[in-house]
Amino acid sequence: MNEFLNGHFNNATFMCADVTSPNLDISPDSVDLIFSNCLLMHLSDKEVENLAERMIFKECSTYDDLGNSFELSLMNFNCVGPHICWLWKNVDSRDDKGFQQFLDNVQYKCRDILRYEHVFGEGFVSPGGLVDKPALFRSFFKWLKPGGKVLITDYCKSSGPPSPEFEATIRQRGYDLHDVEAYGQCLDAGFGEVIAKDRTEQFIQVMQKEIYAVEKEKDKFISDFSEEDYNNIVGGWKSKLVRSSMGELRWGLFIANKKH
Repeated sequence: MNEFLNGHFNNATFMCADVTSPNLDISPDSVDLIFSNCLLMHLSDKEVENLAERMIFKECSTYDDLGNSFELSLMNFNCVGPHICWLWKNVDSRDDKGFQQFLDNVQYKCRDILRYEHVFGEGFVSPGGLVDKPALFRSFFKWLKPGGKVLITDYCKSSGPPSPEFEATIRQRGYDLHDVEAYGQCLDAGFGEVIAKDRTEQFIQVMQKEIYAVEKEKDKFISDFSEEDYNNIVGGWKSKLVRSSMGELRWGLFIANKKH
């Protein structure tokens, strides 16, 4: 019935199979979202256990008051009537080669997120560093229905090698920067049309307004956080403003359309 009603969508594949079968073969990265409707309550305890072991939970992470990063690992579960209680364990994630620690403990630790929310409002979200942009763009293409669009604004750089100082910042923050044209080529992952525009001048104007807004509320910001927090956020923005004015740091606007 589901395929009968929704089979006209070209970005969906319909499969009917036994989820408990060891012969069920789903290739890696072919599934982005698993939606279950009254599935687990109809399985035996052993079948739920086998199914849970085959599941991969991504982005399950947390941190303690000291900023130590942990990942959540499924240890056990217990069926209570129609409900399933999951038992998770914090696993130290210090074997992540340092980048996740940087995101959790430096760039996007709880206090830093609150600083950004102080400026941009509650619910501010940043994707942080993302190295494999083409893989993300392929997912965008897969998720969109025909005729859909995706709009992205992101940091870019000028063509050619960056200065030693800028290169050090790129490494420290885990950035994956491209010039505007190369970024647009990364986005062209099957999309019928990709528009890539350099909006650095607009970025400079926005950055100047943000710096002015924070400096205007300096006393309140320091009262809510600290003078060190104030200097860090304003100093970081001013350094971006200098690099952008010099032409080294660019800001790109990208629009991609999926063909009908």
